[in-house]
Amino acid sequence: QRGEQLLTVSVPYGQRVNLTLQDGTSVWLNAGTTFRYPALFTGRERRVEIDGEARFEVAHDARHPFIVETYACDVEVLGTKFNVMAEERNGLFATALFEGRVAVTNRIVPGERLMLEPDEVVTLEGEHLCRAMIGSDEEYMWTNGIIGLTGQTFAELMHRFEKTFGVTIRIEREPSIRIGQGKIRQSVGIDNALEVLRRFGDFEYVKDEQSNTITIR
Repeated sequence: QRGEQLLTVSVPYGQRVNLTLQDGTSVWLNAGTTFRYPALFTGRERRVEIDGEARFEVAHDARHPFIVETYACDVEVLGTKFNVMAEERNGLFATALFEGRVAVTNRIVPGERLMLEPDEVVTLEGEHLCRAMIGSDEEYMWTNGIIGLTGQTFAELMHRFEKTFGVTIRIEREPSIRIGQGKIRQSVGIDNALEVLRRFGDFEYVKDEQSNTITIR
């Protein structure tokens, strides 16, 4: 039982939030993320909880390990800069390390634990941890309002568009798109972003302003 009182921040779609925790740790929260943290870190561990996506720059304190708890895995910080994405409703989990070291402990399969080196990413494949090299920095540029297009499926991009632009997207027919490389700034707006994608795939879309819904056909 955790004694400290937890604060909760829920970030609406279409927004991002930057927080500085009491220990000096900087946290960026992506759209659609719920983050729970204590106002004061009092115990041996500095433990926070996340459902969604966040980028951390953790203040170093070797005597008080920093742990990010998610539905799938716990991420114990032995270094500084990393990105965690954990969406329970979509069964998604990934941790990418930029600087320092982190240990990822599987909550689903007891005893499974991986130590990450910089430029490595760990994902959950089925119930097991899977290590790879970070392929592209683009997907971690969301803190700057940038959506990376490289290597994304159409459905994955629409999920990101929903979060980034704060809209609901219904896909009636999923087009096949092939994007070599590219990125879109959030500041261009949803219409321009969809027009960029139409250069790579054949689809039409209808926008309902009242319900803030876009239908892909």
